[in-house]
Amino acid sequence: MNRCTLLHLAWAAALVLAPVASATPSTTPDPGETPGAVASPTPEAQEQPASPYSASGSMSFASRYLFQGIDYSNGKPVLNPEIDLGAGPLGAKLWVNHDLDLRVSNEFDFSMFHAWSAKKFSFSAGYTYLWYPHRDGWDPSQELYLEASREGALNPSLSVHYDFDAGMGTYSTLGLSHGFERRFGTLSLGANLFYQDHYYGLTGFPSSEWNAHLEKSFKHVTLTPSISRFVTWTNGDFRDENAVKSAWLFSLQIARDF
Repeated sequence: MNRCTLLHLAWAAALVLAPVASATPSTTPDPGETPGAVASPTPEAQEQPASPYSASGSMSFASRYLFQGIDYSNGKPVLNPEIDLGAGPLGAKLWVNHDLDLRVSNEFDFSMFHAWSAKKFSFSAGYTYLWYPHRDGWDPSQELYLEASREGALNPSLSVHYDFDAGMGTYSTLGLSHGFERRFGTLSLGANLFYQDHYYGLTGFPSSEWNAHLEKSFKHVTLTPSISRFVTWTNGDFRDENAVKSAWLFSLQIARDF
């Protein structure tokens, strides 16, 4: 699929659906309550409105740095700290890759985005600046992206990223997942299919991912151990010297809301 067609479809969906999502539903009284039947609660007893501001952070340990199945840490473990800030529908995120073998942080991704929802659909549109210190020959780059998902049995999702700088192409991810609530936490099984269109000169399916992770919350802290298998095959430009090897990925994330 042509990258311009993908980008135009993605941003058209965002522009059409944004006005629908921006409407705030009105709050109605509980039908079980009779006005005037009881005394009004004191100000201290009234619920405080939810704050439009949010902040969270996480730290992930991963057995290697795999992006769409492509190994960018030579099979060595990495740490990935992340900070997320929100103000209503607007948000900002900083994600870092720290190579434990080389002892350097060699990727910084800074994103700004707008998120909204419409019925069972959720959307996020944004911009990302990517900086690669300590990587010889890697120029900084910039992306525009749109992510969409639908709540349901398989929770389908689609993300389209358009790199208009160093990468000059698109990469997309189609995902499916399902969660199971258990006493020991939420167990989720999922699959992702990755596709690139002239992204850094390569077109094709670099790999697919089959994953499982367990999410367990303790007050403000959430632990998420994960395991993924990236399966690859020869197609498009991903052959010969550009062929991607199948690989396992193990990770543990510790996240906290502030």
